[in-house]
This record gives sequence, structure tokens and C-alpha cells, in this order.
Amino acid sequence: MRASFSRHAHMHLQDLSFLALLPALAGCASVGMMKELPPDAGRLALYAAPPDTLAAVAEQALTRQHVTVADTSRDDGARIVIGRRSPGLFSNGEYVRVRIAPDSGGLTAVRVVARSGYLLDLGYRDRAPHVLVAMDTQLGAAALGPWPGMRVRATPHGATPIIGTVARVSVDTLVLEGVAGSAPRILKLSALDGLAVNRGSYRHTREGALIGLLVGGVIGGLIGSANTDSGDPWAGLNIFAGISVGIGAGAVVGGALGAGARTEVWSPVPIH
Repeated sequence: MRASFSRHAHMHLQDLSFLALLPALAGCASVGMMKELPPDAGRLALYAAPPDTLAAVAEQALTRQHVTVADTSRDDGARIVIGRRSPGLFSNGEYVRVRIAPDSGGLTAVRVVARSGYLLDLGYRDRAPHVLVAMDTQLGAAALGPWPGMRVRATPHGATPIIGTVARVSVDTLVLEGVAGSAPRILKLSALDGLAVNRGSYRHTREGALIGLLVGGVIGGLIGSANTDSGDPWAGLNIFAGISVGIGAGAVVGGALGAGARTEVWSPVPIH
């Protein structure tokens, strides 16, 4: 009887797990769906700070991003914070998961993954980089690094910024990996005006589609007007058809171009 009870309990848990995924099957994100995402999903950042401290920092960062903390839990030694933003007039809402777990070298790994409330929202702008930046602003330089393997942007005095991957770092020196067989670049921290770490990037799909829609509509209207005689009783319909076709084509082309254009997000690191 005990074996039968255990088997039924296991089946019941599987049913509950499946129910948590039902909103995702319907195209909607949920707290349960965010919990089921792989542990390595999302943007990665490394910090020299305890997990409990970073969990509190993550909650504050979500609040500053106008995202409400919907759930906190533990999973295999990791701290998990899930935030939710309700849908609005121009938004489908969104969910953000912050997973905090110990990493090698005494560091703590933080992975942030964000999803639109409507999973088929192709114009959604990833919030994860901005959540990491909001966390950075609450931590000191000692917690931010940079650490080997991180992508950074260093700005020497009176020179253009240098972007590269950290090979090693000491108290007063930053060494960037060489590019295409070149020697590593050694930078003195005292010779830098600024230093920033990369926190990911985001696309411009929605903005591109909007611009393409407007430009396409204007061009389509002009083409429709140019191909219409002044005495044509269907002139208005032809112009409307040109605008409609231009809007559709412009939105598709603009959205595709916007999706291919990425903006990198940099978070300043205090060095002076």
C-alpha cells in the first residue's frame, strides 16, 4: 500500500508540473513557467557577494524596474526571485527570473531571464540587462569585478574607449585578451577615465516595425496617388490600397532591420 501511495503521489506531482506549463502552451508566461526554465537560461553576471545579499539586491532591482516580486524560493542550493509586471495599455506585461547560485573562485553567479507576458510578442525588449545594471548600482566596486572572461569597455585619458575581454586583473592593472593573434593589452587603472562591464544587449524590433510602418505607409500612399488619374472614381481606394500595402511591407522590413540592430548595455564600475 505504501508503494502504491508513493506512486500516486509521484503521478500527482507530475500532473501539477504539467499544469504549471499550461499557460505557456496557450502563449502566456507565468510564474510556474519561469520556474521550469533551465538553470542556465538568461544573462550571466558574476559578483563577489553572498547569495543572500544578492537576493535582497535583486528584489530591490526589480522594484526599481517597476516589477513586482511575485515569488521567492530555493532550488538545489540556488536562490530564485521571480518578478511580474502587469499588462498595460502598450505592454503585454512581463516576467523576470533572477537565479542566484554559488560559483567557482568564491564568486556568485546571477542569471537573469525575462519574458514577455505574451510569449508570441516578437517586439519584446529584453529587460534582463537593465535588471543587472540596477543590481550593480547597489553594490560596491569590490563586488562588481571585473573578473577574467568578462567583456569590458575601458576609456583611457583623452582616448577612445577600448572594448575587450578581461584576461586578468590586479589591484592597479587590467589586462585584456589580444585580438587576432595580437599581444594582450595592458592598461593601468590610474590611466583610465572610466571602466564599464557589459550586461548584455537588446533588439529594436518594435521601434523598427513602427518606423517601417510610418515610412512604408507614406511611400505606399505616394505610389498609389501617382498611379491614379484625377478623374478616376476609384482614386481614393487606390491610394488607400497603396497605404495598406506600404504599411504591411514597411512594418515587416523595419521589424527585421530592428531585430538585427542591437544596443549593448554597459554598467559603470567605480575605479577611482
